[in-house]
Amino acid sequence: MNKIQSKQILLLSLIFILSDCKGQNQSATDENQETKQIGREKPKGNVCRGFLDKDNNLWFGTSDAGAYKYDSSKFIHFTEQDGLWGKKISCIYQADNEDLWFGTANGVFIFNGTEFTHLNIPETEISTDWLKKSYPAVNLNEVQSINQDKNGIFWLGTNGAGAYSYDGKTFTHHLSEIGDLMPDGLYHNIIQSIARDKNGNLWFASMSHGGVSKFDGENFTHYGIKDGLSDNMVRTIYTDSKGVIWFGFNGNRNSGLTSYNGEFNAYGEKDGLCNPSVRSIYEDKYGNLWLGSGRNGLCIFDRNNFKEFESKQGKINSGILFILGDREDNIWFGNGGDLFGKYDGKNVIDMTRKNK
Repeated sequence: MNKIQSKQILLLSLIFILSDCKGQNQSATDENQETKQIGREKPKGNVCRGFLDKDNNLWFGTSDAGAYKYDSSKFIHFTEQDGLWGKKISCIYQADNEDLWFGTANGVFIFNGTEFTHLNIPETEISTDWLKKSYPAVNLNEVQSINQDKNGIFWLGTNGAGAYSYDGKTFTHHLSEIGDLMPDGLYHNIIQSIARDKNGNLWFASMSHGGVSKFDGENFTHYGIKDGLSDNMVRTIYTDSKGVIWFGFNGNRNSGLTSYNGEFNAYGEKDGLCNPSVRSIYEDKYGNLWLGSGRNGLCIFDRNNFKEFESKQGKINSGILFILGDREDNIWFGNGGDLFGKYDGKNVIDMTRKNK
């Protein structure tokens, strides 16, 4: 693939990213939270992110209506009135101290169970003519991914400005010059996923043709196609219960999935992979991998064979942005639009309001 083709693919990817999940601190006291409870009423926003916290509560981020907490009986809605500025939630993460971190276009919002506090990240000032003309709506400083390393340092991946580490006081910039140069002569490294492996290393995905970068606490090691990775445009990273690391790709090359357990192993459509675009990965209690495609539905991999997911309602033919399981072994998924539901082992239950 030549440089022109690579840049064209990245431009298309940026457009796809934009379609995803299309101050003063305020507190959400227990009394305020009670007024925010909407009983069994379902979320009204387009759900594009999901997270299971350590107390087995589910959290869902939307593209247009803030966040929802689900405690198995009711949804609780959090918005700007509670201190969660902005309507779009790009990622959700729980820190070692059990605080919840929400990545947005306005930095990070940290919820301690009672109130939100706002953490500004450094702003990368990039306003080249090419960027303003081609992608005026792209916010390079939007926090797309969050993780915490074995030393307690937080790491924040952005939508075009690389990553930042944060020790509670100081931000340090990393991985800003990784991948291909864009037509304006800059990198615009997009990091949509950060995962921690069984040894405490952090892995960073680059959607800007930068492959993956492993941080061992002191140094970065970079891996790409030459090292056995399926593609240099990496969209998601997932560590399973056995410590195997899985990488999902945008689907521009023959393989959409790669595993790493000391060496890289690639899987593509020739191996039975349902779709080369892998946007989300989740391991169920049986060790099966659930793979969500940005171009189609769900695929299940039992470590030997791939098969399309099908319930009593049939197959799902809509791009899947997130997959997660709850304490009752239901599988939840959504596409950031008209699809948000859970699978109870037999049926897919619609959790949107469209049928109310």
